[in-house]
This record gives sequence, structure tokens and C-alpha cells, in this order.
Amino acid sequence: MKNTRPLLSSLLLAFIFNFMFCPLVSAEESASKFVRVPIFFVTDRNLIGDPKQSNFDFGPHRKYLGDCLHDPFVGNAYVVIKNVDKKPITEALKGIGWQSAEKEKSQGLVTSTLASGRNQEEIASKFYGALKEQCELTPDKNVFVFAHGYKNSFRSAAHTAAWLAYNAERPIILYSWPSVAKLRSYSSDENNVEWSQEHFNDMISSLDAVCKEDPEIKIRLMAHSMGSRLLVRAIPFLRNKPYIAEFALICPDVDSGLVKHYARRYFNPKATTKIRLYMSRHDKALAFSQFLHGGYTRLGECADSLSGMLNQVVGNKPVFGDNDEKKEARDDDDAFKANMKLAKHRMQTIDFTAIDRGLIGHNVPAKLIVNMSFNGRPGQGLELEQEESGKRSGLSNTFARITHLKDNSPHLTETCLRVVKMKQEMMAPAVAKDGP
Repeated sequence: MKNTRPLLSSLLLAFIFNFMFCPLVSAEESASKFVRVPIFFVTDRNLIGDPKQSNFDFGPHRKYLGDCLHDPFVGNAYVVIKNVDKKPITEALKGIGWQSAEKEKSQGLVTSTLASGRNQEEIASKFYGALKEQCELTPDKNVFVFAHGYKNSFRSAAHTAAWLAYNAERPIILYSWPSVAKLRSYSSDENNVEWSQEHFNDMISSLDAVCKEDPEIKIRLMAHSMGSRLLVRAIPFLRNKPYIAEFALICPDVDSGLVKHYARRYFNPKATTKIRLYMSRHDKALAFSQFLHGGYTRLGECADSLSGMLNQVVGNKPVFGDNDEKKEARDDDDAFKANMKLAKHRMQTIDFTAIDRGLIGHNVPAKLIVNMSFNGRPGQGLELEQEESGKRSGLSNTFARITHLKDNSPHLTETCLRVVKMKQEMMAPAVAKDGP
């Protein structure tokens, strides 16, 4: 009897060990190497191929060469990407369309389907109805909207949108305007993104109707590079919309002076929308854009505090009129300044130079953006430090000197947030790297 007790104890311990840790192993094994991530899309590009086949695509030209009917293509795309975070395909993710994709050769594959209907009104109703259904399956009813930048094909833009959707685990709409997707076609892209503005505004109006049906739905608007012009020019339509949870400009290739005009005219200090500007001093693309535009600085290379910049352009309202009018204006001005102090906490300039990759930089840091959206933090292995406002890249400063267009506005004493990598000894176990 004495000899059997150690054996029974060992068997019991082995059973407990297997019972406790088997679920962890099976969860790890259940994570697919690749995932098929769904995205919604709205595009006014030309159609290439037969929409009844899965291999059709959208080209580099406008859908309309003559009269514009304001009926862009809408539908769903599915992008196969690497499951870098080893996420299991839960029932919740299946509910919004995620699928496993085991074959490595399928990585990067984009398949699309167009929304169908007897007329454009029915097509739009089905499309935005499906979006609303997916939003209601998520815990916070958030939906992301992403507009790509210069030199992006529909497929490359779909990949970026898929990485945002992968990190957010929320529905996303890709708005894809007709970028020629060639280095030499910068002027054509500038022309086309301006042409596309009314269609983008139409999409905002459609989302407005969805949010009125369900006031709990929140929209997070994001744009990269030249696509940021769509967001900036849509500001008159976005003003005072309580469902806009976030307004994010990623390396925005838009004239900083133009943005100040919009800010002076439309900024509402009482609003609640988070406003984030992502910039990198490693971004050479915007420095060259500055040079192409005669030396005028792009918003994405200013590295200024957003709240400080807004205080400069809207914080000191002039007071005119007789004594009674002056007193009333001063009262309004005091209230305005108080609201501006509150607004400061929802505006951020985020310098992600430390994680901007490649020779040119100018990337979309998907994981950082999503972490900031939901947590206000940069994510594991990263932290935020205060840095002096206005730290532009050396190349940008060089072009400013060459063109004699250096900004001589009073120096902003406020600070920006700089993303830094944590030291290895301070970090938790490393996680997989982000996607492109």
C-alpha cells in the first residue's frame, strides 16, 4: 500500500496539470496562421472585369467621365493577412465575418463582392443596413472609416484597411478614390481626390442616417496622406455631429495654412470628438510634397501641438463695437477661452518616428492608431513621452530655408506626445510585430 501512494499522487498531479493547461494549448493550436478579414468599401473608381466573377478589380480612373450620377460602387472585400497576434477566431469575430485562412499562398489575396439591388437606393439601403447589423454585434458599436492616400491601388488600400480592422476587431469602411497608383501621377491624384469630395460627403450623409437610427453607433474617421484632404474638406458636414468619436489624420498631405482656415471657421470647442494628428520626422514623402508645393508646409510635418495651433488661430477673438457690445463680447470670449481649455484634452499630436519604417517612412501604424483609439495608450512595448512642439524633420527645415518660407509664427510652448520604445528590461514578454 505504501508503494502505491506515490504513483497515485503522480497520476493525480498529471491529471490536474493536463486539465488546467490543455485549454490553453488547444486555444493556441486553434489560432490560424492566416485570417480572412472583411471590410466594407465605397469607391468611385472604374470597374475592371466582370462583377459576377470574384477576380474583378477597381482601376485607376474615375467611374464617370461625363455626368456624375453619385452612385459609387459599394460592397464587401475580404483580405487574407498574417495572424501576427495569433488571434483565435471567436464566435464574436465570426459574427462580423472573420474566417481562418491556413494556406500561406493565399496571403495578400483580395476578393470582392458588389452589393446588389434593383436601383441605387435599394443597393445603398442593403449596404448600410449590413454595416449597421455588424456594428450592433460589437460591444461598443464602433465603426472605422478609412480614406487612403496618394499612389494607392484599390488592393493596396484594402490591405491597409484590413490591418486596421484586424487590430480593431470592428467593422471598417474603406473609402477608395481613384488614385492612379503611380509615382509620376501626383498631380492626377490631387485632381482626382478633389473630384471625389462630393462622393465622400454623400457617404458621410448616409452614415449620418445610420447613426440617427441608432444613436449608440460611433464613427471613427481616419485618413492617410492625401486622403486627409477629404476629411478636412468635409469638416463643414462633420461639425457638431455627436456620433463622430474620433477624427484622425495620419501623415496628412494637406496645406497646414488651409487647415488653419478651416479651424478658424468651423472648430467647436464644446464638441467631444477626439482629434489626433499622427506625424513622423522620418517622413520624407511629405518633405518632398512641401517642395512640390512651393515650400508651404504640410500639416503632417508641422509637429505642432494641435491645441496650441488652435489657440493661435481661434483663441484670441477681436472685440469691436460700443461699450455694451464690448462687454458682451468679453463675456463670450471668457466662456470661449474656458471651453478651449477643456478642448485641449481631446486634441493630440503624436510623433511616431520611433516606429516609422522604410527609407521614405510615411506609413500607417495600424496597431498604434487602434490602441490610441480605444485605450489612449500606444500599446505593449511602447510608451508616450512629452516633447517640445514644432520639432520638424531636417529635410523639411532645409526646404523651408531654400524657399524662404519658414513659419515665423510665435513659438508654441505646448508639448506633443512622442512614441518611444520601452527598454527591454521594463517590457512584458514581446508580442508579434504589427502588419504593414
